[in-house]
Amino acid sequence: MALKIKTFEVTILLIPVLLLMASIAVIYSLVYGTNEFQLVYKQALSAAIGLVLFGIASFVDYRFFRGVSWLIYLITILLLLYVDFFGMAAGGAMRWINLGFFQVQPSEIAKIAVIIALSAYFGARREKLSWIDIFKSALILIVPLALILKEPDLGTGLVVFFIYIVLLYASKPTKLQTFVISASIICVLTAGVLAAFNIPPFRGLMHDYQRNRILTFVDPSLDPYGKGYNVKQAQITVGSGGVFGRGLGKGSQSQLQFLPKAQTDFIFSGIAESFGFVGGVTFLVLMWFLISKIISIASAARDEFGMLICIGAAVMLLFQLFVNVGMNIGLAPVTGIPLPFASYGGSALIMYLFLLGIVQSVFIRHKKISFE
Repeated sequence: MALKIKTFEVTILLIPVLLLMASIAVIYSLVYGTNEFQLVYKQALSAAIGLVLFGIASFVDYRFFRGVSWLIYLITILLLLYVDFFGMAAGGAMRWINLGFFQVQPSEIAKIAVIIALSAYFGARREKLSWIDIFKSALILIVPLALILKEPDLGTGLVVFFIYIVLLYASKPTKLQTFVISASIICVLTAGVLAAFNIPPFRGLMHDYQRNRILTFVDPSLDPYGKGYNVKQAQITVGSGGVFGRGLGKGSQSQLQFLPKAQTDFIFSGIAESFGFVGGVTFLVLMWFLISKIISIASAARDEFGMLICIGAAVMLLFQLFVNVGMNIGLAPVTGIPLPFASYGGSALIMYLFLLGIVQSVFIRHKKISFE
């Protein structure tokens, strides 16, 4: 046990805890005096559960998850199937399983399950991928991706797809395979653009609300009192914080309810309003330092599975950070992708911490240490 603690990477735990403390404080200020004050307690409870899972995952040999990767994947598929047929609907989407005391979002679990399953699959085939291997890996992706998009949840679908692409490239396909994969990605992106602009036969690939979000991002004047309004208010909120912020509970934008979805999609705007430019930049620097540390652990991992797990974790956090902050400042369309360790959401927070626990396990075991 002493040797394990000696090789413990403190920053992998310390940075999320600091971000969580700031996030819960901001959520408290946003919902104080409203009928949503219970969200603070729920977020704090989720953080506590996540930290417990972090500790458990840290001291369990990460290679254990390679052995049960298909079981985790299968359970996740069953959860996604359940939510698609019997889940709880809200906001026009069916994404949650209501347990009474807690609402589980299987699509958040799917992110971690896909990382583990693909890391196990690619880890045994890295630098020796066949075309059949690539086809089978695509099937691993397509099943949960299709169920996630059916909910519909485009944001999570994009995260899962991006994780797959990066892990596929990290598995070092041949030059010919890389060319075909890249060409296929370009075709998919082209189809997405054509669907966004409602051009047949691709218009069916995207729901109207998703199409409207993208078109409003291109031209906010198309929906000045809807999606365009949300983005404009988020930008105003970010700017209103100034250099050092207005302080918790003192921002006019958030306190007067101008900022939509303040504790979820636009939490970064709330952070910037409360703590200003300095606080926003500090948040980004801490996130970047955390992601950089995960990448450095990937390079030190003892095996391909551990390396790919870390790459998957870094990619997920980086993609969500980039898109969510981009949403808040008008550089990306609103897709509902949460800001890691900041946005309200129990399932997502618990899964982030659980995955970081596995990353910690990779670091603890990156040297040949006896665990007797």
